[in-house]
Amino acid sequence: MKKNFFAAAISFASLSAGAVFGVGPDSSGSGTQDYSFILDSGNSISINRSTSSPKATGTFGGTTISNGYSATTNTQIEAKWDYNGTMLGISTGSPYLIDLTYVDNVVIGSGAKVTSNETAIVASRDLGNGMKVFGGLRLNQFKANIYSPAINYDYSLDTGTSTGFTIGAAYEVPQIMLRASVQYNSEIKHTQAKEIETLGAVVLPAFTPDDMIAPSSMIVKLRSALSPRLLAFANWRSSQYSGFKVTGENGGSLYDPMSGINYNLGVAFKVNDQMNLVLGTARSQDTDDGSPTVSALSPFKGSSATILGASYKVNNSLELNASYSLATFGDAIADIATGAPFEDNKGSRVSIGTKINF
Repeated sequence: MKKNFFAAAISFASLSAGAVFGVGPDSSGSGTQDYSFILDSGNSISINRSTSSPKATGTFGGTTISNGYSATTNTQIEAKWDYNGTMLGISTGSPYLIDLTYVDNVVIGSGAKVTSNETAIVASRDLGNGMKVFGGLRLNQFKANIYSPAINYDYSLDTGTSTGFTIGAAYEVPQIMLRASVQYNSEIKHTQAKEIETLGAVVLPAFTPDDMIAPSSMIVKLRSALSPRLLAFANWRSSQYSGFKVTGENGGSLYDPMSGINYNLGVAFKVNDQMNLVLGTARSQDTDDGSPTVSALSPFKGSSATILGASYKVNNSLELNASYSLATFGDAIADIATGAPFEDNKGSRVSIGTKINF
């Protein structure tokens, strides 16, 4: 079997696109902070843009709580090149994204917005006998606002930029396109985070700020050709949010996301030398802490999605890909006053991208 037989399908499947929401505020499910692109051979640059559009409605006191989510967009840029047998690469994107503002009754105007950036400088090396190692430096930062006009309250956070690392290893059998890889992302402690609380027109007295901890995560990926035209893949990610807690004046909890897992399963089918199709499923599930309610900032219990996609090889230098996923959110009771049920909610994710080989 030719080594590059599924080249376009592999580059597409590695995106792990599908989750409208991952664990906590993770933006791309099992693809969040996945830097295994550095394991592929050849010089290339890829740009992928994904837009997630969640729709979550609930009820309170017999009236509707309308969908408060706005669409969020993540642009992921990855570049790599071979330097004397060592692959060097850089990746940048937004690992955490939330944009929520409620517009109805008891929660009118309340919500949160999170933006972020993570840039990773990575390298990989072939050790022989099918083994590779990879790793590098990660620069992480995020900003957040949590607000409640009912009490004229606003909390803002700017972590600044701090560093962590990623490290991983892979085993490959090129003849059957098999690759098994594991990657660990360290937690990143932001010790100089700037936090400001405002109540009305008054800035609240300064308090000892939290060490904002971007979570650690573990990613395990497996792929293999099942036949000359069929490739299967499985991607699993565990994200540890236990250290990420947002507290306000006097230690009041503002946001305390749960840890959990994301995974993707799918197959890629080679139509011809130019076209590949992908069918997959994704799942995101927070750890169940036994509470009867969930945060109003994430009013659902887990999500599942069906993914359809395609990649097209224009020539030896250019590949195009696109995918669409439809997600279903788990029913939950949001922690709003006496409780607000959110049921039968869905969302979608559209991704388009290009890869240039040089």
